[in-house]
Amino acid sequence: MAHELPTRITHDPSLGFTRLPRHVIRHPDLVVGLDARRDDENVRARMYGPAVPSLSGSEHTVTLKVRPREVRRVAARLRQVWRDEFVALTPLDPAGRPAPGRTPLPYASLVDLTAEPEAELRAALSRLALYGTQLLYDVLLGGEDEELKLFRGFLTDALSSDRALRIRFHSDLFLPWPMLCLPAAADEGGAGGARGAGGAGGAGGAEGPGGVEGPGGAEGPGGVEGPGGVEGDGGGPAPDRVFARFLGYRHQLEHTGGNAYARVADDRDPPPRSAPAVSLNHDTGVDAQGLTLAAEVAAVLADGTDFVERTTRAELEHALRDSLLDEQLMYFWCHGHFTASGDEPPYLVLKLTDQQAIDAYTLRAHRPPLDACVPFRPFVLLNACYAGLPGNADLAYLGRALFDAGASGILGPQIEMPQRFAAEYALAFVTRYLAGRETAGGIAHSLARHFADTCRNPLGFAYALHSGMDSRLEHTA
Repeated sequence: MAHELPTRITHDPSLGFTRLPRHVIRHPDLVVGLDARRDDENVRARMYGPAVPSLSGSEHTVTLKVRPREVRRVAARLRQVWRDEFVALTPLDPAGRPAPGRTPLPYASLVDLTAEPEAELRAALSRLALYGTQLLYDVLLGGEDEELKLFRGFLTDALSSDRALRIRFHSDLFLPWPMLCLPAAADEGGAGGARGAGGAGGAGGAEGPGGVEGPGGAEGPGGVEGPGGVEGDGGGPAPDRVFARFLGYRHQLEHTGGNAYARVADDRDPPPRSAPAVSLNHDTGVDAQGLTLAAEVAAVLADGTDFVERTTRAELEHALRDSLLDEQLMYFWCHGHFTASGDEPPYLVLKLTDQQAIDAYTLRAHRPPLDACVPFRPFVLLNACYAGLPGNADLAYLGRALFDAGASGILGPQIEMPQRFAAEYALAFVTRYLAGRETAGGIAHSLARHFADTCRNPLGFAYALHSGMDSRLEHTA
């Protein structure tokens, strides 16, 4: 005999089907997923979206020839190469001594690199591109199976598009996607001609990287010689041709994974605001001599906004405990270091002026449950200066706690970022974000191209967006 079973609703993400997702969200042109939950199993890849042809109405899937541990190891090596062989590059004279007349550590001290020696800059950029290509094509997508070659070809065709795409990488592997590169043309030889270039022609007969023009009319990967093919007077191709190979130059990118998606149940209208709610959480000892644009960043944050400045852990904890906390932009400018507990990977710990440690547990311990708070969806710019990035560091650790608290997106550096560049990048970003006309993804992509095209500086590619590609500051009408 039929009878009704007792039920109890434990979670209602639709609020009884009374609310719909936010209308500002746009679907990406391409979603690439990497399933890597077990270190003893190969990574499983999938992709779908308007930028790739559909296979019988289904997504593209393939099992890669690599396990998560190796991918993380090579990604850590790529970050270290950027630090050791670009940021910390020391120009030497023929005798092996620091070159006279040159700015000490020019690539860390200067933002505008247009006056630096052409040959030296070409060689450095070619090396960064070489290892960015290696991680993407030799390690992650390496292999000669027909299914893998087909998958690699379709992906290369999409990434080589002369139109800037909106791309989401959804993965448990937190990789520096903007620092990864398309290969140089296979027929030009050199180390830049990674094995992936040969697979592009197999994707539906589309022309691979060899015939693609880069965004904005710049010649794309097809015209770029690998580091082994020296062009002109330098140790590699011209900087603008190398820049066009970086994914961060070509496309808007965001990484999602874990708790990176905003909860539909928290999609409520915020309380009325008289001005944008903004906070500066900083260590006043960073750049105490005023050598960067940090003071200008603080002035922009405070101009015409509901501005809060915090310099101690206690102030941040007090704010997090407030169920009425409703900030739209949180900016962190402080020192950080990596620490480890037991056998966990090292994770980032922040310190404000009082030098008290702030980590993910700090955030989680003081934030009330989401349903007990007003909507709290800040975009977070995490400009933490740290040194000695461990090879197995968990860069997404603090970000996951911020997402748990309700953050809509997080933008932060993937390497040990020089303070001068970090402050100039932050000034440009917050100025445009506070105007409320552009999304975080659009601004990050535009700034990466600006610093590359105008200053010949690739460090904008080292800022990665963890969710929040569509985040935009909403002004009160």
